[in-house]
Amino acid sequence: KVREYTQKAAGDGKDIRDEPIELKIYRIDQDDLTLVDLPGITRVALNDQAGGDGRKLEKMILDMCKKYMAPEQSILLNVVSAMVDFSTSASLQLSRELDPTGDRTMICVTKVDQHKEDGLSDKIHSAIDMMKLDPEHVFAVRNRSQQENNDQVPLNEVRDLEKRILDKISQDCDVGYGLGVGSLSKQLVKIQYEQIVHTLPSVRAAIREQIEELESSMDKLGEPVGDSRACRSKVMHCIESSISELQDEVLGRTSSAPVSDGMTGASFEIALTIEDFQAERKKSLGQIQNDNTSIQDVGGFVFTLMIHPNKKKEATVAYLRVVFHEDNSVASMALSYEITVSSGKKYFSHKIGRKFVESSNVCFCDCISAADADNIKGSTTFQVNVFVEKLVLKKQENNTDDYQSIMLCAQLNKLQDDFVSSLDKLYSNHYFFSSNFRKKLQHEVSACRGGVGLPGAVGPHVPVNILKTLRQKLPIVAAAYRDGVQKAVLQKVDNLVDRHFESKLYPKLNVLIIDSCKSLVTQQASILVKQHGLILEWEESVCSSNHYFMDTVQSIRSIIADTENDRPSYLKHLSEASIKLMSNEDQRIMDMQIEIFAYWKLMKKRLADYMIMSTHSVMVHKPINIMLKPALLEATMSHGDTEIVRLLSPDSTIVRRRNDVSRRLDRLLKARSSLEEWDEKAQLL
Repeated sequence: KVREYTQKAAGDGKDIRDEPIELKIYRIDQDDLTLVDLPGITRVALNDQAGGDGRKLEKMILDMCKKYMAPEQSILLNVVSAMVDFSTSASLQLSRELDPTGDRTMICVTKVDQHKEDGLSDKIHSAIDMMKLDPEHVFAVRNRSQQENNDQVPLNEVRDLEKRILDKISQDCDVGYGLGVGSLSKQLVKIQYEQIVHTLPSVRAAIREQIEELESSMDKLGEPVGDSRACRSKVMHCIESSISELQDEVLGRTSSAPVSDGMTGASFEIALTIEDFQAERKKSLGQIQNDNTSIQDVGGFVFTLMIHPNKKKEATVAYLRVVFHEDNSVASMALSYEITVSSGKKYFSHKIGRKFVESSNVCFCDCISAADADNIKGSTTFQVNVFVEKLVLKKQENNTDDYQSIMLCAQLNKLQDDFVSSLDKLYSNHYFFSSNFRKKLQHEVSACRGGVGLPGAVGPHVPVNILKTLRQKLPIVAAAYRDGVQKAVLQKVDNLVDRHFESKLYPKLNVLIIDSCKSLVTQQASILVKQHGLILEWEESVCSSNHYFMDTVQSIRSIIADTENDRPSYLKHLSEASIKLMSNEDQRIMDMQIEIFAYWKLMKKRLADYMIMSTHSVMVHKPINIMLKPALLEATMSHGDTEIVRLLSPDSTIVRRRNDVSRRLDRLLKARSSLEEWDEKAQLL
């Protein structure tokens, strides 16, 4: 049987496999004993053993032996031929390494009848001293020879022959160690009993811990697939529980602090003034940097404006340097910016499209041509309006888990706040009352001066055109908000489905559910794009019946006329007296600044409300509360019984794992039952 099982496990070539062959041998007059027969240690490999590599073969055998010999509960019984040199025995060397005290080591010296020379007893005693062994752990035996096996000599005759040979050895000298297979067997049973008694408490604890661990594993591996009715019931339960939790996420049952990059959609200005532009050109000392007007902290980023006047016949170059967070969590930034240059009555504007920048990188452009630069006199102001379109974050571990621990309602609320904040950051209050914005209006007015109208009259298309220019960045901010909501919903759905539908146990069902959810959310996102486009299209018509517009206009005028109370910083340079000194056209332009500012504030509030309401309706309320459950039921329940069972069929690896855990658990439960029976018998005794 041993040869048969060995050939089945290792093949015909006698290869090495670390797979135990378990045999149970029953005999009426035999003591209970558990033995692990380990392979002999060899350094010479056959062609089919470890690829013919002797060193590899030796290592494989040693590793296998150490695995069974290392535990403190193991008794190391070394079977050594009487005709070999004990000091060179590989098994004795390994036992000495793993059991240096010799407490667990035993030696069985075989073939004592073939040792023709004198001094066998001395040889055995030398081994006892070398290994520091108890003489009671050493035995000399004589087993059945191969010829006796072939002749099928009865075992009792073999034992009688062994007794005669060992009696002769013991007559010649006082051996002091055990003799015979019978004595060895009794000693092994005694040692095994003592070892069991000694290790029984720890064995009980180990069995209990392993049973608990395996039962937990069985729970995680799930129950075997039942019939179609049971499968439909389970799918229905998973759909109900996941949607219920998703609806709770929208309503909000816990609180947690959401995260955001805080920069997408940000807009700000940097100004730098050169008092004598031509003098700086003559010096050509390189870049001019004004630390006082550089933005030092915009969301933790440092933006610095630098101007290189260059010499005559050379263009003036503007530089914008960006330095990222110290934590370096941002990979790159997409931004666009517009440079305006004003000197006296001269006004230049240069718009830059999207650029991707990395930390400490610089964007630059020729902001004034060589011909225009040669004609500029006196003080010159450079202003950059920067708009951050997107941040690209570096991939970091565990970010997804942290983000998913936040309730969906909190994520959506943070996205709404970021959206409103992004709208506010597009153009600050200072921008509408800055000299650059005023010059932009003057530039538009000068293009149509002299038309029909009263003195100082300005065509109505001027503020409309200016507002149209201001609205150009709105689609980018709206898209960032829309994409953020879609991502938050998809990630939350994916997380909940993964838990409720147990993706590791039922991968086919999980994939179907995830695909159905993504399809629904993507479909709703397409609808939302059209709705946002329609809302932005409405804003092309500059009109409103809301009194907030005129309230804001009157409020600004009252603040300017008030000479007693403090006024906002963006209005400190204006007063009723200074406005009276302006020309008709300049006063009309001032009125236009106030009106554009008031309408922009009105439009922001209106736009934010419409977009937030449409986004919540299309991406959150309808799909989660109305559409998701029917879509998932259609995706799963519309199939036949065979398909629903297939969807809940676990992966083959899960099946094998469950069967393996079940077998191990059964063995441990039997072992625990045997220990309980043993305890009952011990109490009776």
